[in-house]
Amino acid sequence: MGRLLCLVLLGLLSTSAVWAQDEAYRPFYSRDTTRRHDLAVAQRAALRAEMPVPKTGSSEYREHYRRVVQEASADVYNAIRYAALLDPVVEPYVQQVFARILRANPQLPAGTRLVLTRNPEPNARAVGSSTVLLNLGLLPRLENESQLAYVLCHELAHGASHHLETGLRDRLATIHSKELKREFRRIVDSEYNIGSQLKALALSFSLSSSYHHRRFERQADSLGYVLLARTTYEAPQAYRTLQLLDIIDQPENPAPLPLAAQFSCAEFPRAFGGAPVASASIFTVKAAAKTVLETSDTLKSHPDCGKRMRFVQGLAQGRVAEGPQPPSPPDFDRIRRLSRLELVQSWFDYDCYDHALFEALQLLPQQPQNSYLRAMVQLSLFELRQHLQDHTFTEVVSNVSEHQAANFNELLRTLYQLRPDDFRELSACFARAAPLTEALAPADEFALAGRYAAAALAAPPTDPAVLALRDDYRRRYPQGRFAALRPAPVVVRHR
Repeated sequence: MGRLLCLVLLGLLSTSAVWAQDEAYRPFYSRDTTRRHDLAVAQRAALRAEMPVPKTGSSEYREHYRRVVQEASADVYNAIRYAALLDPVVEPYVQQVFARILRANPQLPAGTRLVLTRNPEPNARAVGSSTVLLNLGLLPRLENESQLAYVLCHELAHGASHHLETGLRDRLATIHSKELKREFRRIVDSEYNIGSQLKALALSFSLSSSYHHRRFERQADSLGYVLLARTTYEAPQAYRTLQLLDIIDQPENPAPLPLAAQFSCAEFPRAFGGAPVASASIFTVKAAAKTVLETSDTLKSHPDCGKRMRFVQGLAQGRVAEGPQPPSPPDFDRIRRLSRLELVQSWFDYDCYDHALFEALQLLPQQPQNSYLRAMVQLSLFELRQHLQDHTFTEVVSNVSEHQAANFNELLRTLYQLRPDDFRELSACFARAAPLTEALAPADEFALAGRYAAAALAAPPTDPAVLALRDDYRRRYPQGRFAALRPAPVVVRHR
């Protein structure tokens, strides 16, 4: 009995330690970009080497092929050089999963690399046979390690099957074919309906490309399942992965944001929420219609998941995992939580302050005392007010759209109704609940930047308290991640 009690206490202590680690976690940042640069250069060179310009075909075709490969390799370089996440926690974890897959499938191309990027879009892609890019935004939407393994196996299957090269050759062969050129000349020389005929020709080409793309997806699903089955991961999770991808465009948490609880107080009472004002015109009355995303599978981030699920179900002979799954191993749940914090920072660093604010507010109810999340709310409010004053608000705030989550649209409508002075009141009410004091995080860059943002929202920029916080940040973090707070660079003038 005493041994059991000790084990229970140790379990509780370890759980508390995990939550404490999560509370103390800060998104990765390093001024040293050498590793990212070297990795980006290597993967750019690898893609160019495996896709040489064909020696056959017209000079126009070969030049077009060369330009596309150059653009694709430049895209890979930029994606890695400016977005690769090389942190000491999340990135090594996904690399371990990738390494287990490669060990179980030695026939895969040698030298294949996985790169984790800070891209918030929940997706992954293979670039040739040498590089798999995994977006950080996908990790929180997966439930366990086996699902992550299937995503990686699917992308490895694309690379092993040379789908990028095959698709490029097929598309360019069609574009430069004599048949297409002859049909284009016929349409241009015709007397009537030139525009509609050109649209029909473009549509037929688009549908043909979509057909080949979806054929590649089915092949990657098939080979990806085989690659997964050779590992120690759970192959039935492939089906559940496709279930999750089918609803990936839907919000993970559709609950309304607690805007009133976070931004309304006795000193500055404010009402939030409510449906958007409807038009009073009698000419706008119409029956409710479904959105394009609800009526078309084509516009989804991952189309045809229903068909792909049925195909995988056949491969698995009906042995599939359906519905919500428990995290396994338990460490994966922590990776998901840390990825969410990294995503908040990614949105902020990409100047998408509406998304950064939204994600931080969604996480705060679970971690109400998390000083990082509270700092990011203040910093997002600060940047939003700055852009409103500079008349660049629409550059950093999305438009309200029926294709977005209702709770995100609610936040956008609130933001578009604000005046510059309103941000001071929002910041004051938010800070009142749990102020970012020096005692809370005495040596934390984010907390210090958050305190500066709150002070700058409450007082003029020349206020001594604001200047003191700015100077304190510059003293402690002269190479910090917040460029607006760093010292101005010294300009050396040569005579």
